[in-house]
Amino acid sequence: MAGLHLPAGNQAVQDSLRAALSSRFPQAVLLIGPPGSGKMDLARQLAAALLCTGDGERPCGVCPSCRKLAHDAHPDLDIIDEGESDLPVALARDIRAKVCVLPNDGDRRVVILRHAHKLNTAAQNALLKVLEEPPRYAFFVLTSEQPGEILETIRSRCTRYQLAPAQAPDEYELLPLIQPFLHALADGDEYHMLLAAMALEKQPKAGFQAILGLVQTALRDAVFYSQALSGALLPSLADDLQRLAARVPCDRLLQLYDFCGTLSRRAETNAAAAIQCAGLCAGAYQICFPS
Repeated sequence: MAGLHLPAGNQAVQDSLRAALSSRFPQAVLLIGPPGSGKMDLARQLAAALLCTGDGERPCGVCPSCRKLAHDAHPDLDIIDEGESDLPVALARDIRAKVCVLPNDGDRRVVILRHAHKLNTAAQNALLKVLEEPPRYAFFVLTSEQPGEILETIRSRCTRYQLAPAQAPDEYELLPLIQPFLHALADGDEYHMLLAAMALEKQPKAGFQAILGLVQTALRDAVFYSQALSGALLPSLADDLQRLAARVPCDRLLQLYDFCGTLSRRAETNAAAAIQCAGLCAGAYQICFPS
């Protein structure tokens, strides 16, 4: 589907960005919002729109540029994502060097900088130099959960957009999605575990994190069943969870519970959905059924 698509609660931001894309888009934008609000997803959409060569609403999703972006193979897009690490001055200097290179495929180059507040003061000052006088073809998309940690001199040179917190799906909508995975897990069927996990690929980050939380609740019930305790929170999954409790020792169920928490935290770094889903399957199988 063409065009920008933001999570619910961001209609005003979406309308403003669409209007900017159809006229004169600012060369530096700062996307602000809490974890899980979709900042990096929006940053990628904006990069796609800026680099899109199709007609009509951008990104079109079908032009050569959009296809390259879909495969993470566009030479004119640089994504700076160092996870939770601090960003040193050398990184800012590297960004300055990157934008001095003329675009390869078109007339624009885009740099996405995740966690801009992680730049130390020297790094922010180094970045400021290129934001003050960017090459005409260079566009910057910065994201941050803590804009107050960014120098005012940088913030003043960015057009800022505030994203609303993500809304997680209702757990009752997610139960049918996790049941095939838990059923295959109880059977020790790695192939069908993988199929069930990969079916979750299209979930937005907030949805995937909600699913992991629901899996943790299911594992809590399985631990209760293993200890002959009452008080199951997901009675509709009782059959599969009782079979899981009978097959997998309690300590491994608790280990898998912790692993799901780790995956949820990794989701904050915007790890690719396919990698996250495959990781859920591989990790769950290895924990529950070690060779």
